[in-house]
Amino acid sequence: MNAPAPAIEQDQLGCRDLALAALGGLLQAAPAQDAPEACLLHDAWQRGGGAAWPEQVARSLAQPPAQDAKLIRAAERLQLAPMEVLAMALAAAVEDDPLVGRLMVWLQAPVVNARPSLALLARAFVPLCTSTHSEGLAEAKTLYALAFGAAVRAGALLLDADDRPLCERGLRMHAPLAAALAGIDADWPGAPTAQLASAEGLDADALDQWAQRLAATDGAGLLIRSASPAEAQAVAAALAARLGSRPAWWGSELPPGADLWMSLSGRLPVFSLQSAPGEVVGVPPLRHHTGPVLVLAGVDGSIRRDDGLLAEWRVPRATLAVRESLWRDALGDIPVAAQAARRYRAAPAQAAEHARLSQLLATGDEASREGIAQAARLSSACRALEALAMPLPEPIADEALVVADGVRAELQRVLQRCEQRETLHERLGAAARARACEGVRLLFTGASGTGKSLAAQWLASRLGLPVYRVDLSSMLSKWIGETEKNLAELLARAEHVDALLLFDEADTLFGKRTEVASANDRFANAQTNYLLQRIETHGGIIVLTANSRSRFDPAFARRLDFIVDFSVPDARARRELWRLHLGQASDCDDAAINRLAVRVDLSGGNIRNAVLAAAASAGSRGAPIGVDDIAVGVRAEFRKLGRTPQEF
Repeated sequence: MNAPAPAIEQDQLGCRDLALAALGGLLQAAPAQDAPEACLLHDAWQRGGGAAWPEQVARSLAQPPAQDAKLIRAAERLQLAPMEVLAMALAAAVEDDPLVGRLMVWLQAPVVNARPSLALLARAFVPLCTSTHSEGLAEAKTLYALAFGAAVRAGALLLDADDRPLCERGLRMHAPLAAALAGIDADWPGAPTAQLASAEGLDADALDQWAQRLAATDGAGLLIRSASPAEAQAVAAALAARLGSRPAWWGSELPPGADLWMSLSGRLPVFSLQSAPGEVVGVPPLRHHTGPVLVLAGVDGSIRRDDGLLAEWRVPRATLAVRESLWRDALGDIPVAAQAARRYRAAPAQAAEHARLSQLLATGDEASREGIAQAARLSSACRALEALAMPLPEPIADEALVVADGVRAELQRVLQRCEQRETLHERLGAAARARACEGVRLLFTGASGTGKSLAAQWLASRLGLPVYRVDLSSMLSKWIGETEKNLAELLARAEHVDALLLFDEADTLFGKRTEVASANDRFANAQTNYLLQRIETHGGIIVLTANSRSRFDPAFARRLDFIVDFSVPDARARRELWRLHLGQASDCDDAAINRLAVRVDLSGGNIRNAVLAAAASAGSRGAPIGVDDIAVGVRAEFRKLGRTPQEF
């Protein structure tokens, strides 16, 4: 047997070399072999000091070479035993050095495994065990120390998941963690990816302040709330840049070893969590990461962090000055850009996208008011809202809304309130500003077909806002908490894009609370309470329609800004409805239309149905709509209403 070679300089000898030296020590009791693998391991054993390699391990861990700086940092953080440090070094070497993998296969033949088994490592690292037991017991102690030690518990080392005996199971390491130990920045495979919104318009001063606070406090966390996940991710990316880090995106689960990987690679952990109203969601614990932490969530629910501080910041809506800058950058310094900035109160990312879409849809040299309104409906955030509500893209002309003079006057007051909702509270007293909310809540009541839904679309058209009809069947759920969760998500998305929401037959959701006679009654009342409170804090425009206000809880009236009663149209209004619906498709003279208005007592919705039926009848003959065609449609509507048709 060759005499042990003296240990070489510490700055030339790393933990990988020492791990191979330990494996080379297994060959000393075997006959001399000419296999190249045996020669390589024998050389490693000699370079590590021969039989004195455990002393060299102690010296190298006390004064580690530069290439082991991150490995020793991880060992100190996890409080690893020397054998675990060598196991980590060897597991990392297998991932990036094919020669080391070849050596593992040769050592463990006939089993083909490029990763070291616990049995192999236990035999090799026995000299590091300080046990006074016999060799067999010392080897078993080493095996269990590796299998259940701090490195495996932290996810720095992973045991193969199979049903083989423990001693035959291999140890491996996540490739990104191996890269981090080598000083290479590699992404974690399978981690969520971010869909970043535009960073334009974000509050740079607020971002700088939060970055300074996070950097000054060890382990500080920040909860970023936004109705838009993409916008929240853009904020997180901007904060990461200010902190000199790259974000690592996660959901509600953190893979084993990922927190150590982030610590070694300097990544900023960013968790995207979803919490429903009344639900508490915990941030995954970070046991081995001491830097800042970001958590992204919607506007509802509660987020809890048990292993550190967690401040909260709700991404503010873009100010008027910021919106004006975004619109001028996209459209130029033109009047329509300034008007759009005042009219559309979207979040910064949404405002930037809206402005660029308006530029794309511009006809001629400048964008038009109609093009800007169309761009609002085509934005990505509005398209996401379509999963929860039905868009009503058709604009309603002013003359298409036929209502009583009193109703129109009330709608004009509603329009004025909506146009000034952003600045309305600024000039008022402290009491008015104390609970200021930019949202506007409206209730339109009246018989079916009196124009309630049409008025909501008319209001949206005048404001240039997208309007969505809420599908109540998609909101209601038999599962406790699901209705509130669905409504919270809907309101958050609508507020983000500043869309008008239309709830038809709203008494289904916002009806009276009942006497508590069962658990179902208690649950229904709790649901109503939440809904009443939630719409009170909504920052957008909500229009509720119902046949009668009597079906609503009395406490609901206080939370409404306007209640508009739509009456059945009188003869004058009916004449206008017949005229507007028939247009140029009828050969009826004024006298015939006057008779229809006086003798046919129908609402606007029924008149529309009658005209459509008449148009189909006349179209089959290729002739204009005549009185006889209208009579057929009118009789059909009376039959549907259970009334006797009137002669006209």
